[in-house]
Formats: sequence, C-alpha cells, structure tokens
Amino acid sequence: MCYSPASIEATVLPSHPVAPRPSLPRAASRPAPWIVSPLAVAIHARQDAESKPVGLLRRNEPFTVQVSADGWRHVTTAAGVTGWVESRQIRCDDRQRP
Repeated sequence: MCYSPASIEATVLPSHPVAPRPSLPRAASRPAPWIVSPLAVAIHARQDAESKPVGLLRRNEPFTVQVSADGWRHVTTAAGVTGWVESRQIRCDDRQRP
C-alpha cells in the first residue's frame, strides 16, 4: 500500500493533562426504525409530562430521534413538529435494522 503526505493525518496530543469533557446527551439520530409503542403519544415542549403538548405522534408516523436524555427523547415528525416524548413510549424496531 502506498501513502501520500495528503493521505496521512497527524494527531497532536497535548503535553499537559486535559480535563474530561462533561457528558452531553447521547445523539440517537435515525430516520427510522423508531416506532411508537401505544397508538399515539403526546409530544411535549419540555422534558416534563406536565409541560404543554405541542403535537401528537401516531403509530406508523415517520419521525426521527435527535437526542436521548433523562428518560426522554427529542423527536421531529415528518410534518416538522419537534418536542420531547417519554423514552418508554417509543422504541427501535429491530425488524427494520439492516
């Protein structure tokens, strides 16, 4: 195998210890195979069941999951509605995984 200078990337490590970065919510962005467990769930404005519902996510409606945090998932529907859904109300559809 032949390497050219353009194909080789260098990683420069700092000479001093680096503090670990605070953990961020785990990204879980996937266009599908997420599915809604019940027939429909409320999409909330915040990660709080008492917060204002901003939409409804129905079973078999396509949606994506952007972030998972503290028992909630931030979703976007095909219609463009974004908000938070309780994690236990949606799941990955293992039948559709490659």
